[in-house]
Amino acid sequence: MSELTIYPEAFLNRMKNILGDEYDAFIQSLDESSPTSIRLNPFKYVVGQATNNSSALVGRLTNESLNTEEKIPWCENGRYLKERPSFTFDPLFHAGTYYVQEASSMFIEQAWKQINPKNEAVRVLDMCAAPGGKSSHLLSLMNEESLLVSNEIIPNRNKTLQQNIVKWGTANCIVTQNKPEDFSALEDFFDIILIDAPCSGEGLFRKDKDAIDEWSEKNVELCSIRQKEILKHAVACLKHGGFIIYSTCTFEEAENDKQIAELGMLNAELEIQDFGQVKTKYGYQFYPYKIKGEGFYISVVKKEGEFGNQKSEIRNQNKQSTIHNQFLREAEKFHEHTKNDMLFAIPQSIYSDFLFLESQFYIRHAGIFMGTCLSGRQATKGKDFLPSHDLALSNYIKQDLPSVELNYDDAIIYLRCETPKIKTEHRGWCLVKYQNQNLGWIKAMEGRINNYFPKELRILKR
Repeated sequence: MSELTIYPEAFLNRMKNILGDEYDAFIQSLDESSPTSIRLNPFKYVVGQATNNSSALVGRLTNESLNTEEKIPWCENGRYLKERPSFTFDPLFHAGTYYVQEASSMFIEQAWKQINPKNEAVRVLDMCAAPGGKSSHLLSLMNEESLLVSNEIIPNRNKTLQQNIVKWGTANCIVTQNKPEDFSALEDFFDIILIDAPCSGEGLFRKDKDAIDEWSEKNVELCSIRQKEILKHAVACLKHGGFIIYSTCTFEEAENDKQIAELGMLNAELEIQDFGQVKTKYGYQFYPYKIKGEGFYISVVKKEGEFGNQKSEIRNQNKQSTIHNQFLREAEKFHEHTKNDMLFAIPQSIYSDFLFLESQFYIRHAGIFMGTCLSGRQATKGKDFLPSHDLALSNYIKQDLPSVELNYDDAIIYLRCETPKIKTEHRGWCLVKYQNQNLGWIKAMEGRINNYFPKELRILKR
């Protein structure tokens, strides 16, 4: 292919000026295949034996086989895969045992470990969070006393974000749908703010060819203006002594170092191993010809002051329902919260923050959505209670609840919202598992099985 017919000439000229003698190596790398990478969910353990089914990832992500996969050096749970399977047809993907994520973007782990080495309980904001890769990564790194507010303003992207947070199974996350400027009112509230800023997307040219058609010098200019506004609102709600982790998937200086320079905050000098990233004046730049990943930029800045555990330790009166005790392990860690006929379990450690944020923001998801009380009143011992899919995928669900283990073929049937041939003597709600990982619910009755896997999540491909 001729590079001039694929990439905008203005982009090529910019990269020639930036890279000089390394320009040809960069262009060549864009014609190579993108590596396939995933990040494992440390709260869910993948078990089972390999099979000969080549249409899925079955057997690849077992504890044993993971030892043979190449590790991503800057992310403890990151793995490169030798080939890209059909994730849609892997039940373990639907169970939330891993997230398919570009390797370079997992570098935020290095920043987190530097700025919060003691893993203190903190309030964290992921301001531009969809589709949820970096939010789920943060949830893997944070202790359970911390709070993550994961925000996305675009409704359909927010829905995807919610689905990915639910699959990760943690409870200390609140998903909001607000404009960045709405957070300016929260003066000195967050300890750490992640801004994976909307950008011109040059770093994804190899992975996403549509990004090439969307690129323009005008778009670079518009993105840089938007990024400046987002950073301004982030500074307003950041605590003194707190940190902003800023990232993009572009090579444009106007969207990267220039944004940090104009912010006028303390540049956090990180002591990070050389993995092949290029050190810029204010951050780190990833190029696909230097590392096994896509284009990515990251910088960390600090607001003047001392960083420390300033998170509120206020505890509320522990209000629990019989539903909590029936379905959750460590139910005493959660506070009952009801909205209309919906029942939620909110961690005690973030409940005060939840109540405050609920009064200020549009919350789309919080804690664990337990399910719906069908009678319109508090359910007793599960009667008239419809457990949610969120509950089935929660890391806090009890392990001794009635369940049935499916083989691969039956698991795919279940994930299509069809009815697999299930044999169980139990009557009532029953968890469906694959390789000991929860996929969802069925309700077993005399003579039939009802499949409660959410229809909007079902596998449509054949």
